[in-house]
Amino acid sequence: MKILYICYEDIAGFNGATRHINEVVKGFSNRNNKVNLCVPFIWRKKPKLDFGSNTKLRYIITVPIKGLKPISYVIASFIYMPFIYVKFRPDIVYIREIKFTIFPVLLAKLLDIPCVVEVNGLIDEVEKVKSASMLLLKVLKSFHRWNLNSANHIITVTSGIKKEMVSLYGLKEDKITIITNGVDISKFKPIKKTEAILQTCLKKGYKYVGFVGGLFPWHGLDQLINAAIYAIENGEKIRFVIVGSGRLEYRLKQMVHNYKLEEKIIFTGSVPFDKVPYYINSFDICIVFFKKVRKDPGDPIKLYEYMACGRPIIASNVRGYGDVVEFYKSGVSVNSEDPKVTGRKIKQLLEDKSKAKKMGANGFKNAIKFFNWKDKIATIEELLGNIKN
Repeated sequence: MKILYICYEDIAGFNGATRHINEVVKGFSNRNNKVNLCVPFIWRKKPKLDFGSNTKLRYIITVPIKGLKPISYVIASFIYMPFIYVKFRPDIVYIREIKFTIFPVLLAKLLDIPCVVEVNGLIDEVEKVKSASMLLLKVLKSFHRWNLNSANHIITVTSGIKKEMVSLYGLKEDKITIITNGVDISKFKPIKKTEAILQTCLKKGYKYVGFVGGLFPWHGLDQLINAAIYAIENGEKIRFVIVGSGRLEYRLKQMVHNYKLEEKIIFTGSVPFDKVPYYINSFDICIVFFKKVRKDPGDPIKLYEYMACGRPIIASNVRGYGDVVEFYKSGVSVNSEDPKVTGRKIKQLLEDKSKAKKMGANGFKNAIKFFNWKDKIATIEELLGNIKN
């Protein structure tokens, strides 16, 4: 197939979205599909991600200034996107939810090209976290409604998002397919802690409790810092590690400073993607929390990466987090809003090496069996083939 994949993500960055895009596009390419990946061009260094030999990057010039970024993308789309559609002549257009414009979907309809929209979050929740005005939210919801009703099919990652789309936009259930995230098991796999730590900024001799991802409100990192206070009591050899960057970085560092925990909690900032498996394998426990600033917790890629590396996990007791680790016996579900209990659970798991090892082994086994990206991509490709035909 010839697949035109369109997204609004800065693929030079590093977060769950770029990892998802990379895996899906690379998966399409590796299965001998011809892919054009259409992304914003915002004058940054070219990404080091591997999209496969069958993928060609197409750019939409975008101004990287808040407020102007989406407007410049829309204006440039009118100029460049018709050229990309006509020159490439795709069999299908795959759009990773661009909520502020209907043009990519409209263009596909005008050219009679089947179109699939991928939805990873509820628009009103995402924009409320960003403090968008009610007028802007109303406009974006109208665009989103039109895109979803006009698309040939919709892919999403959780049953909660599917349920909300059916309720909000009157969509038929059979128009929406749930395909959860996955993990590249060739990159994320168990490595001995003593070997992995040599590839990081961490020091030997400590027990590490770590998080990898964006520093965003819904990741509950303030909850983790509060829990750390109770986990490190009389525990001089315990360190907490936060790998990643995001808009809460300053606030979280200030919180750590106020608690006088600078020596106990390490912020690495963003690290190269190829270093992430080494950091995960340096952790004795991996953390995936969800703070209820939005309704749907989503489907965290980091959870599957932790599992594939064979690390025990402590997760919030919400859908898609705590229930997953408990079902696959790969970790512990906690009420992350209770720092004292959470801190005690972290400490207990650090001390019970046998239990932690068994959980890690269970996670590794089930990640290979159920969450391999190769299997996910095969499912998506089959779906696209049926729509195309």
